[in-house]
Amino acid sequence: MAGLMTRVAYISEDGNTYHERQDASNATAVGNVVNLTAARLPSGTRPRYLLLAHPSTGRERKIVIGDPANPLWTAATSSTINLPDFNNDMAPVAYLTRGRMGERRFG
Repeated sequence: MAGLMTRVAYISEDGNTYHERQDASNATAVGNVVNLTAARLPSGTRPRYLLLAHPSTGRERKIVIGDPANPLWTAATSSTINLPDFNNDMAPVAYLTRGRMGERRFG
């Protein structure tokens, strides 16, 4: 079961700051900043995210990265990120970075 949701700042490639809903524990783990006042991310915009894999099951998760300057986003090499395992009493697990998907706009 997922934790509490929050709204985090998302700095878009258009230079504006919007908000994006995200699980609070994931937001904290990747360094996203809470922002309750910014406008909602425009529809048709898919935010940038990291694709992460559980070390033993291989199950993948997408985690939005709010700031394009975040070291987790700009890292040249793969890394691990400790995230709560929602299927194992929220115990932290070192997920492996499998890939990065940049922001996309549709329509």
